[in-house]
Amino acid sequence: MWVGYAVRQIASVFLTLLRMLPLAARNRVARGRIPETGDVVISLTTHGKRINYVHFTIESIARGHVKAPIVLWLDKPDFDAPWPATIKRLVARGLQVRCSDGFYGPHTKYWNQFREIHGTGVRVATVDDDMIYPEWFLQRLLFIGDLRMDAVVAYRAHRIELRDDRMLPYVKWSAADTSKASFLHFATGVSGVLYPVTFIDYVVSQGDVFLENCKRADDVWLHACALRSDHPIRQVYAQPRHFAVVPTTQVGALVVGNTLMGGNDEQIAKVYTDEDVAKLVAASKNED
Repeated sequence: MWVGYAVRQIASVFLTLLRMLPLAARNRVARGRIPETGDVVISLTTHGKRINYVHFTIESIARGHVKAPIVLWLDKPDFDAPWPATIKRLVARGLQVRCSDGFYGPHTKYWNQFREIHGTGVRVATVDDDMIYPEWFLQRLLFIGDLRMDAVVAYRAHRIELRDDRMLPYVKWSAADTSKASFLHFATGVSGVLYPVTFIDYVVSQGDVFLENCKRADDVWLHACALRSDHPIRQVYAQPRHFAVVPTTQVGALVVGNTLMGGNDEQIAKVYTDEDVAKLVAASKNED
């Protein structure tokens, strides 16, 4: 069994490398502009040595069927450090690189951007810095987002599992298996998420209280905000979509601590109130 698993993993890495080659070439020769403005902005962050690989993610989005401004947020040490040539070439084509005004950890991906466009009617799509997104990534997010302006739209979501009117541990949550919007769906940012204008306004109004009890779990905080502001989560397809991961970027990834070592459960316990859990229980009973 383990031989088969190893073969599948090697094949997956090989196929991903094949996807990376045209993106590397594109970074050197492409001349197409990345828009400076639009009714949706793509926001992401990276840090440390990962900045040397983030151009694969950005190029995969920039080649998309639908174009949008792309903003890369960096903490001050990374912003002030020399940028790799790959980023400089993207900046010459329109990539916007901004300096975060604080150290927000994974929240940097959305928090600065939400505050910047708050009140403008612009939506935000967030992406991770270690994924290769398909050309139709933004197009299909926006298609669903236009149908459900009240919902947070994600390519990948978990279903929050309950027992005896309590939330089960994170590792026991199941993959969402429907494209119906639900408060019980928990968007995971890795495959990309689109946030509606009204949700952005709500999150900004809450301030940076996430630094007190949810600093390392942006997905947890954003789901709690969606629940409290009546924005259900809608998966693009009935089944979650997983996109290719850039090799080497997963070493020391946040997912290890948050998922495998129970970090999410610790922060979930701090964030969700009795009223939040009661709302989840009511949603579960309404769906039964």
